[in-house]
Amino acid sequence: MKNKISVLFILLLTLFVGNEAVAQLDRSVRPEAGPAPEITIGEHQSFTLDNGLKVIVVENHKIPRISFQLSVDVDPVMEKDAVGYVSMTGSLLRSGTQNKTKQEIDEQIDFIGGNLSTYGNGIYASSLTKHSDELLELMSDVLINPIFPEDELEKNKKRTISGLAASKTRPSSIASRVAQRIRYGDNHPYGEIQTEEKVENITRDHCVSYYNTYYKPNTSYLVIVGDINLKEAREKAENHFGSWEKGEVPSHEYEVPEAPEKTKVVLVHQDGAVQSVINVTYPLKLTPAHEDVIPVRLTNDILGGGVFSGRLMQNLREDKGYTYGARSSISTDELVGYFNASAEVGTDVTPDAVNQFLIEMRRMRDEKVSEEHLNLVKNVRTGSFARSLERPQTIASFALNAERYNLPKDYYANYLKNLNAVSVNQVQEMAEKYILPQHSYILVVGDKEKLMEELKEYSADGKILLVDDYGNPVEEATEMDADLTAEKVYDRYFEAIGGKEKLENIRDMKQEATTSMSGMTLNIVTYKKAPNKFKMEMLMNGNVMSKQVFDGEKGSISGPQGSQELQGDQLKQMKYQATMNQELKYDELGVETSLKGIEKVNGKDAYKVEVNTPNGNKSFDYFDTETGLKLQTKTTVQTPQGEFTQVQTFADYKEVDGIKFPFIISTSGMQNLTMDIQSIEINKGIEDSVFE
Repeated sequence: MKNKISVLFILLLTLFVGNEAVAQLDRSVRPEAGPAPEITIGEHQSFTLDNGLKVIVVENHKIPRISFQLSVDVDPVMEKDAVGYVSMTGSLLRSGTQNKTKQEIDEQIDFIGGNLSTYGNGIYASSLTKHSDELLELMSDVLINPIFPEDELEKNKKRTISGLAASKTRPSSIASRVAQRIRYGDNHPYGEIQTEEKVENITRDHCVSYYNTYYKPNTSYLVIVGDINLKEAREKAENHFGSWEKGEVPSHEYEVPEAPEKTKVVLVHQDGAVQSVINVTYPLKLTPAHEDVIPVRLTNDILGGGVFSGRLMQNLREDKGYTYGARSSISTDELVGYFNASAEVGTDVTPDAVNQFLIEMRRMRDEKVSEEHLNLVKNVRTGSFARSLERPQTIASFALNAERYNLPKDYYANYLKNLNAVSVNQVQEMAEKYILPQHSYILVVGDKEKLMEELKEYSADGKILLVDDYGNPVEEATEMDADLTAEKVYDRYFEAIGGKEKLENIRDMKQEATTSMSGMTLNIVTYKKAPNKFKMEMLMNGNVMSKQVFDGEKGSISGPQGSQELQGDQLKQMKYQATMNQELKYDELGVETSLKGIEKVNGKDAYKVEVNTPNGNKSFDYFDTETGLKLQTKTTVQTPQGEFTQVQTFADYKEVDGIKFPFIISTSGMQNLTMDIQSIEINKGIEDSVFE
């Protein structure tokens, strides 16, 4: 029936206005954008308790659920030698109160099917509406009566350190923290970098002091969203948070970090890396309430926002094929925001990739964007904004932002009108103001041996600032003797640990070690027998979890998924690893070594030796220039998840039967483990049957 009506309509149109008018409809011409749609933002209501706590209420009676989010809005502080205690304070709120243990809190939350999480400067809780009073009782107890248990602090510190260990050898993580350091410097809280040592320095006193000083209702907001009305919200807020005592909260002022006067290139060296991480970055003065925020975000969308139409993506991915993704972002902040553009590319194309970033940044300033491209990014933002309005939490977020940043009351109601009003000329003005290729830090995490000279042309002064994985300038290492070779470095190492003769007399060896993984203690027992028999078992509670065996000819690995006989390259690699004192036999194994210079390793000068095995594996060994002992081994590993640098660190050398062995071996990269060697036995007569 509908088809018949449509045909009839066309016939009538032809009869009354003529064929010529119908023919003027040209579907090849894109319709002009219409006016921005009228947006009706959901209502929110607010009030303030006598203690100064600001409460924002968003009613939503569609489902019987409710959520409470409390935010403590204070100036950031310098954490100095204990970076991380602010976030640790927040996470520990849930770890016990004067009235309940952590376990009791967990059990009560589980019983009502709710959620209660604490973080940084805030708490979030949600449940069915019928459990709201019980939920608020827990939430207010956690907020007002925390005890910061020492044992929970230590657990949190261990988890944090484990997370840092997992990230510290990932090039993308290194780039992120070094970018943070160079953007803001050492005298701004945003420039403070968390390290294992600084986390170890966090004490309960840090947390208690921060809580007592900054957790006050008169600098806080409580956002309530869900199945509740204003009267109920006021009663619940007063009952559960009215006793929270207000107080004076110190404020802090910091110098605003400035973008560099001229472009600077900063390089973090990664041995043998086949990929580089590039970040072009600098600080920006751009507060959330600034009138430029809407047009500058559209400007960034055109350059390198999250859509594939971004110029950086089109250039570096679609045109050059250098990367899977190249993006940029502009962040607003009450103190200081930032610009950042980044990509991961192959080492061989890194210099040109840097050049392409700068080209696209300059093009934003020098060339006007097309109306078509501008309309595209407007449409994407319009759609995203419209979809966000479906969530009650969005209205709550809008209300909170308006309060915190003193936004105009109609800011969000007029958002799409203001977005649609941004012109091509305004985008170019924003680019000239905020896209600053001539005032950028160009940060590259990659192999300095291949990049150092080629990157100099992108630095205004022709110099490269070489920094370590935490942004500290790398000191010049001691000059190396001209006649020193890799072979001589290994000879010094053999002498330092006991001498070649004692090493060559090792016929068999058993080593027992412990490590921790996901909170479980594992035992690792390793057997070796000359010339190349090997077995390693990983046990938990006396049960073998996994095993690797090489009997001199055949090798296998076994675990929960079953057993597998090794073939090809895997078998060759196990045979190589099974060789007793393999460094003594590099010549017969076909291993090539070359001395690459002296570098700093954990503050010590170390000889760097490149090691290439016949099967194509490359690694770098580092030996203390003073003691001759091996400090580290670094290996670059390619995986489907990306490139990782696997680092083994050797420490706590002890003597066993006249030979020194490291009794602490830490591995970081793809996996993060610390092996504590419990015992080493030499020449005890291990039977061949052990390797069957």
